[in-house]
Amino acid sequence: MVIQFALSTLLVTSLLGCAGLPTHSNPPRYLDEVFVKDFRSIAPLDCTTADVALTHTEAATFFSRARVLSSRQIADNYPVAPCFVEGTLLADGERCDWRITAAATGFIRCGPNEWHFACDDCGELFSD
Repeated sequence: MVIQFALSTLLVTSLLGCAGLPTHSNPPRYLDEVFVKDFRSIAPLDCTTADVALTHTEAATFFSRARVLSSRQIADNYPVAPCFVEGTLLADGERCDWRITAAATGFIRCGPNEWHFACDDCGELFSD
């Protein structure tokens, strides 16, 4: 009885966890027109534009080198950066928003779909 309850609880928890997944979970294959629009910082004395001063080309490079991870993997394995650049791009022809943080993590959001990225090979993009 205890095992059956535990399995039922696990099944319900798993199903609830899947309810938040995007309707189409494959990341975009082709990115174009990557534009940096803005810089934001919640700690302007600690994290400045110099920490994430990416050009349009460098932002495109970040996404080409970065790997797709879950938001949980990002939260568990990468630091939180209080500043980021954001902009727009075309992902497989669809206009989308993106963000790249000073911790070399980011996301692309296209409507209800969102993909999280981390780039362990992008150090030169974030150095002065």
